[in-house]
Order: sequence, then structure tokens, then C-alpha cells
Amino acid sequence: MNVDPSVFSSGQVSSKLWLCTELEKLFDNIPYIWLYGGWYGMTAFLLYARNKITINKIYSYDLDPECRNIADSFNENWVWQNWKFKAFTMDCNYLEPHVYHPDCIINTSTEHFEEKVWFNNIPKDTLVVLQGNNMIIDEHKSCVESLDQFIDSYPLTETLFSGQKDFTYPQWGFSRFMIIGYK
Repeated sequence: MNVDPSVFSSGQVSSKLWLCTELEKLFDNIPYIWLYGGWYGMTAFLLYARNKITINKIYSYDLDPECRNIADSFNENWVWQNWKFKAFTMDCNYLEPHVYHPDCIINTSTEHFEEKVWFNNIPKDTLVVLQGNNMIIDEHKSCVESLDQFIDSYPLTETLFSGQKDFTYPQWGFSRFMIIGYK
């Protein structure tokens, strides 16, 4: 099991903690969460470990088959508890939230999704938490330049939070954008 050490980078951890902090200001109970592009399940780990929102289940979906076992290992404390956490290898474009009715869909890696089929498949009135960035690298398929462009890319019927977090390092930097609201 080879874990990409960037899962623990300041940008990754700070972005996930920012998500937790803002979501905790808005909700104390979200029973059923789906993570799109869940990678190693760090978002689930932090939400459960912080224990400020009551969550019954978090299911994590990622296209990369290497992620499933790693995410389950990171979140083993919740896997064995009747699958309070479970990772799956799946293309998020083919998920059926209209059938399984998650209470919230979180995607912290929108820049990795070339198309918006996954977003278009989310039913109206579903709570969504979305993060993306302006970091232009080969793996990123749909970066945006600004928070306004990010908001325009993912139209919501009700926005509860929108914001930008800037990361400035000695040799480079980027901005992460986040919106929380109802589709």
C-alpha cells in the first residue's frame, strides 16, 4: 500500500479542516454523506474525529482503485462499525444519488473532474459542499481562476457559504475555493 504523502500536505489538511469548520457552523447533524473523489478518505476521518456533526454513514467514491484499501485503512475505526465509513472504486459520473438519497454530497476535488455529469446528476435540494482550486497542473482538468467563476460553475439554489483560502509558499501558491449550499 503506497500512500501519496501529499495527503498530509498543508494545502490538503488545511483545506479539509476549513471544510469541517465551515460545515460545523451550519449543521450539527448530517446523517448520510457521499464523498466524490474521496481519495484516501481524509475528509471523512476529520469529520468523524472532530465529532462536532452527528453522522451515521460516509461513503467515499474514487475512480482510482488504489484509494479504496487506503481510505478504509485510514478510517478503519468506522469501517468495522457497521460501515459507518466505506470506500468504493467507482466513477462518480455513474452514481445514482436520486436512488440512494444521500443527505450531503462533498467533492473537494472538482478540478479533477473533466465533465460535470456528476454534478448534473445530483438531485435538486441536495446539500453540497464543493472545493476546487486554480492550480494548473496536468492532473487538473477543470480549474477556475476565481471564487466568482467557481460559483458560476456550480449553480446552487441556495448558497450557505462561499469563500476563498489562499496558500502562499516561498516558491509558489494557489487559491482554494469552497461553496456550501443546496443544488
